[in-house]
This record gives sequence, C-alpha cells and structure tokens, in this order.
Amino acid sequence: MADDVIAIVLAGGRSRRMGTLVGPAGKAALMVDGESMLARVCRAVAVAADRVIVVAATGQPLPPLPPGIETIRDTRPAAGPLAAIHDALLYAGHGPRLAAVVACDVPWLRPEVVLALVAAVRQPGVRWAVPDVGGHPQVLVSALKTDLAVEIGAALAAGRVRPRDLIDRLRLDTPAAVRLLAEGELSAVDPTLASFADVDTPAQLPAAAGDR
Repeated sequence: MADDVIAIVLAGGRSRRMGTLVGPAGKAALMVDGESMLARVCRAVAVAADRVIVVAATGQPLPPLPPGIETIRDTRPAAGPLAAIHDALLYAGHGPRLAAVVACDVPWLRPEVVLALVAAVRQPGVRWAVPDVGGHPQVLVSALKTDLAVEIGAALAAGRVRPRDLIDRLRLDTPAAVRLLAEGELSAVDPTLASFADVDTPAQLPAAAGDR
C-alpha cells in the first residue's frame, strides 16, 4: 500500500441490462460467493491504495463495505464514469499523485492487476495506464495520474464525456502519456484475465460466480 495512491470505485451505474435482478443499489449489491460485488472490488483495490473512494449515485443505497471505505455521491447524475472519476479526484484533494479506477462490476479483480497498473502509471511520462484486453482499452480497470483532473474537467465542460475520447486525445497529443498494457503482460499477474470479466447482464452472473 502506498500513501500517494487512492482507489476510485465506480458504483453509480444504472444497470439497465440487469433488468429486475437488481434493486435500488444496482449491480453494487449483487452477490458473488456470499459477498457483494462492490465489497469484493473494494477489498481488491485496497491492497494498492491508502484510501478507497466509492462514487455512488444520489440516493443509491449501498451494501455493507469493509471498514474505512469513503463514499461520495455523483454531482452530475447520468453524466457517466468520467464525471464520477472527476468527482472523486476533486474530493481526494491535492495529496494523492495516483489513482486506480475500477468499476464495481468486476468481482474477480485481482489485487495483483491493480498493483501492476499503479506500477505502470508511475513510469516517467505516463499519465494513464490502460489494459488492452480483447482488442479494447479497459478504461474502467485502469490507473491514472491525479493531475489529469484538469483535462477531465475541461473535457466534461466541453461536453466530451466518454473516457475513451479523452484517452485518444491524450495519445494524439503525447503518445507516451497513455501506457497500454497488452494481454500477455497482464496474464503474468492474472493468467485467465478474469479481472476484466464484467457483469452486465443476468446471463453473465452465473459465469462470474464460477471457478475463476
């Protein structure tokens, strides 16, 4: 654990594709192996971070969480994950230098993956470390420099709310600013890449609860 690292766990998604399986708490409260997905993710990221900050929707009830977890509420409902990341960075203040960013719906996230992402974003010139799994940047299991709050705020003010758009812009301006971690590199710490298996639909939940 490092005292210059925070973890941001995004819990406020609307979970529309889960249908009636979720209640007001959304996917955060879905149970996997006797524990809520949100609690599982919080435990995984806590290995790498001095503080864990959960960003939830206004009025969203949350399941019981491990001791010491901080919770805040979205200031821009329905604005998406980039706005939630910005809320958490502003809340955390100027002390932390790095942030791991993880959605709450990856219940098989390995702490070793979080540690690898934090190590990658510490490299000189790197501002965002993003896994490239299945041919897609996995922005919601990544790590970034907290000073990106400036660029994130500017993007939101301009109506650019997709994290992928900001990553593309950073790569265009300074290619080395975004460190893409290939599957082969990630498999060294997670051989099955289960850390990136998110649960978006009821059909995926039994698979997530299986032996990974």
